[in-house]
Amino acid sequence: MKIGKIGERALINEIAALVAKTADKQSLGIGDDAALTKVSTDCWLVTSKDMLVQGVHFLLPEITAQDLGYKALAVNLSDLAAMGAKPRHAYVALALPPETETEFVLSFYQGMLELAEPFSVSISGGDLVASPGPVIVSITVQGEVPSKQALLRSGASAGDIICTTGPLGASAAGLLLLTHKIDCPPAVRAAALQAHHRPEPRIKEAIWLAESGVVTSAIDLSDGLLKDIREILEHSRCGALLEAEKIPLHPAAAEVGAAMGKPALELALNGGEDYELLCTVRAADFLELAKAYEARFSQPLYALGRISAESELKMITKEGKGEKIEFTGFQHF
Repeated sequence: MKIGKIGERALINEIAALVAKTADKQSLGIGDDAALTKVSTDCWLVTSKDMLVQGVHFLLPEITAQDLGYKALAVNLSDLAAMGAKPRHAYVALALPPETETEFVLSFYQGMLELAEPFSVSISGGDLVASPGPVIVSITVQGEVPSKQALLRSGASAGDIICTTGPLGASAAGLLLLTHKIDCPPAVRAAALQAHHRPEPRIKEAIWLAESGVVTSAIDLSDGLLKDIREILEHSRCGALLEAEKIPLHPAAAEVGAAMGKPALELALNGGEDYELLCTVRAADFLELAKAYEARFSQPLYALGRISAESELKMITKEGKGEKIEFTGFQHF
């Protein structure tokens, strides 16, 4: 069967089943945002790898080399954030056409440094190879998290509050601006493109949430709310009830969506690349946690709905109706 027919999720599941025989009791492999390896009795080594391919994940020359370097590291650090981990090292592999300018490569690394330095990330190695076609970026990041604080996708249970660390849909709006001619206010354009090219990995927020001890599961919003929440539901063996009225919509999503005839809610649900955290929190602890979170980070922890005992994903619409809802955004296969 061709991979375009089996689909990305099913293919990953088959790979995971095949390589499971290589697993040991001191690690957690395929299935979360990053792998965990026991390095001491009280600490996990956290490792993640992401690849960005020109024409699939980014467009040239629409993105600068410096922004590409920043984003490439940001999306990887976001995976560590989803595990509650503190980042330590990054290893960078680039596949480049021979005609690539040296200045492009050095600007790419300068962009990474803009993010690496504030988070004390050491760019510790990598590889350079020739590519006959597109530019390809592959980054491996490593961090650490105390054993009892690691956030997984598998801990949610019925009644937990579903929440996110920021408004959604801005990055999808930025992509629309790059691929369509859309008139919008300069401030809106700048905000959308900033969200798309320079997402902020929620490292500090994630570590704080992990230390709280009341977050039951987490994932970063890389593929879109509806696709990513299904990862939590699958691994936690539960369902969810989202409330359309509570999903935080970025103003740029509203402006650009209106210009394209797309509801902002659609961009938030299916657009992807927001790189906020999606978490579940015990209901009894949510109000206190949300209050402390806002005091600490000067922004809300947005409640979107609740985990349910059913296996379905449903949404309460603005009209008050409960409907099944499916992801309709981008999928690789």
